[in-house]
Amino acid sequence: MPKKTVDLVEKARKCLRARELGSKHYKRADRLLDEIRRELGPGEEIPLAGGKKAVLKDNFANTNKVFRSHGIARYELEVVEA
Repeated sequence: MPKKTVDLVEKARKCLRARELGSKHYKRADRLLDEIRRELGPGEEIPLAGGKKAVLKDNFANTNKVFRSHGIARYELEVVEA
């Protein structure tokens, strides 16, 4: 795996772990997601362990408005089966 991919895998793993640990880690997860977003385009994938992958999702890709009952970030990592 190229070094860039290894770095992205590690950042994605840390970002997802921080998100799992709860709100006290949101700031760290947001910082890592911002770093990932600078290197990865929407729809691009990062391979993860266990037959999964993280996909950078642009929540505003096809619209100017998104309605949810809470705040929403433009980008998020979505974990899917590889």
